[in-house]
Amino acid sequence: MPYALNFYKDQVGAVGATDEALAGAHRLIYVRHGSVVLNGQTMRRDDGGYFADSITLRSNGEWCELWRWDLVLPSIAPQFHRGSGTLSSLRMSQVVSAIEMDEGSQWLLRLDRIESAPGRVSNPHKPWPGIRCLIEGTFNIHQGIETVRDIMPGDPWFERGSETVIAWAPGQMGALAIRAMIGPPAMQGKPTGKWLTLDTPEARGNWKLYADRVVTV
Repeated sequence: MPYALNFYKDQVGAVGATDEALAGAHRLIYVRHGSVVLNGQTMRRDDGGYFADSITLRSNGEWCELWRWDLVLPSIAPQFHRGSGTLSSLRMSQVVSAIEMDEGSQWLLRLDRIESAPGRVSNPHKPWPGIRCLIEGTFNIHQGIETVRDIMPGDPWFERGSETVIAWAPGQMGALAIRAMIGPPAMQGKPTGKWLTLDTPEARGNWKLYADRVVTV
């Protein structure tokens, strides 16, 4: 059964709050700016996690922006937060077709961050399918026969997982990206792949894991 990964940007103003809970889903959330109270729990800039239950948001006294990935059936309508001082926008929606996600099967939902040094070019690799978004710097991706250059902070892109990828940061400045991906449960707690690092303990320090949850679809 095909599933879609939907990527949203949710904003909450300095005195904003949702009027009602957003329906539960297999969901990854990353706080890009500010501080927010999510289901009574304070989350700050660079916090992230997995949330399956319905969620409510309210400001923690400042404007904030959350990045949200929902794994849902393609037929599900977009899910937006409603309330005073809140704004949701769907920035990307992609059907995950590289893997067979049969009903009742288990998959690993991962939210992590990867830092690429200035001028570093990755080895060719086949990544897990998912939607990435750039935090800092600029980035370039070659996937199959397609090249996307000069990805900027806040820009999302989709890596299908079925094609070889080569990625690089410019020589002047490194790049920092957040990634929401779907992978095999056996990889829980382990680096996504050798292409993430230079295969040294020092290089692995550039990888940060926020959520690593095995879910049943």
